[in-house]
Amino acid sequence: MNQHLIMIVDDSTTNIDILASTLKDQYRITIAKSGETALSRLEKQIPDLILLDVVMPGMDGFEVCRRLKKDPATRQIPVIFITAMEEAEQKTKGFSLGAVDYIVRPFHAAEVRARVKTHLSLQDLNKALALQNRTINQALKEKSRQLDALIANLPGMVYHSRCHDGWHMEFVSDGCRELTGHAPDYFLDKTVDHYALMADPAACDQARKSRETALLKHAPFAITYAIRTAAGHRRWVLEQGMGVYDTEGDLIGAEGVICDVTERQQKALALENENRHLKSGIMPRNQFGDIVGSSQAMQLVYDRIIKSAACNDSVIIYGPSGTGKELVARAIHKNSRRSNQPFIPINCGAIPEALIESEFFGHARGAFSGANTDKQGVLDMADGGTLFLDELGEISMAMQVKLLRVMDGNGYIPVGGTTLKKPDIRFISATNRDLQQRVREKKLREDFFFRVHIIPITLPALKERKEDIPLLIEHFLNSYPDHTGRDALTPEMLNTMQAYAWPGNVRQLQNMIYQFLVLGKMDFPDISTLSRGAAPTHPAACLPLKTAVQEFEKEYIAKTLASNNGKKGKIAGLLGMDRKTLFRKMKRYGLD
Repeated sequence: MNQHLIMIVDDSTTNIDILASTLKDQYRITIAKSGETALSRLEKQIPDLILLDVVMPGMDGFEVCRRLKKDPATRQIPVIFITAMEEAEQKTKGFSLGAVDYIVRPFHAAEVRARVKTHLSLQDLNKALALQNRTINQALKEKSRQLDALIANLPGMVYHSRCHDGWHMEFVSDGCRELTGHAPDYFLDKTVDHYALMADPAACDQARKSRETALLKHAPFAITYAIRTAAGHRRWVLEQGMGVYDTEGDLIGAEGVICDVTERQQKALALENENRHLKSGIMPRNQFGDIVGSSQAMQLVYDRIIKSAACNDSVIIYGPSGTGKELVARAIHKNSRRSNQPFIPINCGAIPEALIESEFFGHARGAFSGANTDKQGVLDMADGGTLFLDELGEISMAMQVKLLRVMDGNGYIPVGGTTLKKPDIRFISATNRDLQQRVREKKLREDFFFRVHIIPITLPALKERKEDIPLLIEHFLNSYPDHTGRDALTPEMLNTMQAYAWPGNVRQLQNMIYQFLVLGKMDFPDISTLSRGAAPTHPAACLPLKTAVQEFEKEYIAKTLASNNGKKGKIAGLLGMDRKTLFRKMKRYGLD
């Protein structure tokens, strides 16, 4: 038996009998002889279709239909009007109230059954479609919930951007807060891409170029670059994504996820530096960049340079004037992860006190008389790179306080400006003073001292590493290729240079070599610094430079062999060379 229930609403017993007898074999029937009775019964039982007479005493069919369509519980029931009239106005009114059809008396059984069947079939289809839509909507809601949960739990920020008159973000997940310190609104509806909004200025162009190259190839992209957080901190991120293209293959946007990989990047850089350190440890080191020397003292300096380059802590370089403190600072920078960023040297003792703030922090236009334009300070110039503070001991106490704030990450404001800046700078300092003595004399703040004195490197005076003098001589001679006409040095000259105390250290030796190449002689200004028995003689006959250096080297190796009882392993270490090199030189000079 068919389960559809049909309600017949009519005050005429004859009409009810005809309709009921026509439909009872196929459907269940319920009868209501007035509009009021029909509405009351609908509160307990909802039919699948209603046959509703238009003309009835009391509440007519139009009013019943209006109330049915107003009630959400009965709004979807198909209503077919029963009438003896075929006026267009009546039909229009019925349809406007929500009826689906009209059956005109006298009834034709086939027509009644056909119209009822049609609208019940449509109702069944609507119900099935509604059920399917509800199922789909529930599935979509669940998928959306799962996607939202996935995005919320992803380590980083998910984004969708559009490429129309420039790049701009249309969606950014809430993960951007933890990653960048900015809320999603910071990225949305901007006229620039997210690289301009968060990437470190030095990394911005390269990151953008890497993405564009991949998008042109319709390929996924994975880019590692540095960003600046809202608090001014520097982080490394990995951005992975792909382009969005229209049906014709034209680029219309991009989607991706950006994650924090700072720890991984730091480990990779540390491993790279460690590998460099290990390689340097198994290779003879007569030179490190522009620093020359194979002595044990310089090997220790090289080792400290490599370890300093692997981290980001402050470095202080001690040593007398002329020992090459700036060369060491440059070597640290060159071997660090900041090697592609600026290295800015500044002599703290050469800046007038009245200009030192402007020199360091820069100034805004109109900050003082003569400030006609904005000016960058050295802290701006060194952002992302290294700032080398030479003659650190000359900085005033007031300036120490301000620099300490920058070193502690609290930033600075340019002279006459209003914007707080927080640069990312690696500080390397140098001095020929005893900073601890300066602290005791109340000329250096103790907290400032401990901030700069994290990794100390002490450069020896040249008189403490005289075994490096031949290497330095050769290096400086090769540094002046325009002066090849005077290529003669005598063993006596080399002996004198070896005996001299070099109060001006390596810088003085370099100047002395240049003096020799220009004038053909050397003048030692302080004879009292020569060792006992040595004299700055200049023989008439001169040997070619290469021969003179070889003679000196032979004599020096022979003396070292004699004073160490021929212990070749120990001697090789003292001379800063490996055993094979020592054996080869001994064989060449007939010392084996």
